[in-house]
Amino acid sequence: MSLITKQTASDIYLLSLQSKQSRVTMASMLNIIAFKLAKKKSHQDVDWSILHYEKILMLLSNLTDEGKSPATINVYLSAVKGVAKEAWRKKLIDVESYQHIKEIKRIKGTRSIKGRALDLAELNTLIDYCMAQDGVIAMRDAAVVALVYGAGLRRHEAAGLLLSDLDVNEGTIKVLGKGNKERINALHDRNLDIIQTWLDERGLAPGPLFLRARKGNRLVNEPISGQTIYDIIIRRYKEAGLKRLTPHDLRRTFATKLLENGEDVFLVQDLMGHSSVETTKNYDRRADSAKKKAAKALPF
Repeated sequence: MSLITKQTASDIYLLSLQSKQSRVTMASMLNIIAFKLAKKKSHQDVDWSILHYEKILMLLSNLTDEGKSPATINVYLSAVKGVAKEAWRKKLIDVESYQHIKEIKRIKGTRSIKGRALDLAELNTLIDYCMAQDGVIAMRDAAVVALVYGAGLRRHEAAGLLLSDLDVNEGTIKVLGKGNKERINALHDRNLDIIQTWLDERGLAPGPLFLRARKGNRLVNEPISGQTIYDIIIRRYKEAGLKRLTPHDLRRTFATKLLENGEDVFLVQDLMGHSSVETTKNYDRRADSAKKKAAKALPF
């Protein structure tokens, strides 16, 4: 039996996604869907011939009752529609059932956006704290923080960078983002200085830009993971005594500072690697401070 015949409709749907990170995210969501629809722990154990219009409406209702946001529910809906398409192609469901599922409308509504933008004092405190510590790990961590902010990177984008993606002479970094889309972002001089300090420790051997480190500050020519990027930033903000932040807050800060500086939102969209300007608007935290200032000024 060939490999293809062993793959479920959900397996084939995941293979259709271009980004490794998207496949990981959607696989996790499909596991949740598998349990809700069929009491299975893995999407690979589900007989996807069970898909039909009413069952998916019940799934969406259940997610709503759990307090999931419209945006999150729509991601679940996108996943289950993708699986339904592959189930139809494999003749597990008929064309009428697939068309009914395909016509299910996205959930309307919005929720307040989580996360925050840092002020520059916080950002520099975080970077300066790392650079003040001894050892190559601290220098790497300073470069991670500086570049995640300075190029507006997602965690997996930062983890996947190669030394060859950095052009010190041009002052740019080449980033492979979602949807296999490549972008080249210019870097601030301070960012380049911090990265150069890291390169003085790392060396110029080809390989990942950010190397793993073992005990004793010993570097190995292996890439760090997106989870490591998360752990670095969480650990360092706590050590520096700062207010809670996440790696994505550094990306939000990148967008907010560019917009505060008067840059066009479409330019910011390109720099962040967003396919839609509406997504970029969700990263804009300027309105937060403006609304707070207006509310505080209310006569009472």
